[in-house]
Amino acid sequence: MLEALTTFGVSILSAVLPFVNLEVYLGLLATRLDGEVAAVVTCAVVTGVGSAIGKLVWYLLAARSMDTPWVRKKLSKESWQRRFDRWQAALDGKPWLAAAVLLAASVVGVPPLLVMALVAGALRVPMWVFLPTVTVGRAVRAWLILAGVGFALGW
Repeated sequence: MLEALTTFGVSILSAVLPFVNLEVYLGLLATRLDGEVAAVVTCAVVTGVGSAIGKLVWYLLAARSMDTPWVRKKLSKESWQRRFDRWQAALDGKPWLAAAVLLAASVVGVPPLLVMALVAGALRVPMWVFLPTVTVGRAVRAWLILAGVGFALGW
């Protein structure tokens, strides 16, 4: 199905480039799906997978950047180190809390998922927490948008 492939691509692009608006795309896509349950679910799942792949780019960039001179210099400043330590203390060794924050960011957007992908990478949140949580959260968000627009259209 062309819609699923296009949705996958737009999801990855949107996750990497914040100015590409996935929500607008999904709203427009909903007008084409005509309430076909299988198509809505497929596009929601594909959105989740594509978004997780795209956010993985940010996660990996943040994880690798922790060893760069620029980040080390930033963390040498007390205010930056304090913020980093606060996040680390909150999430370190607490995969379920990390998953809850990532899920909220993925579904609701608070805190922004891009920021949380960077934080998760910097704090080295386990990949087994990051990827499934973001995938499920973004799939739920996509389904809510698709179904919401569909409901408004009277499917």
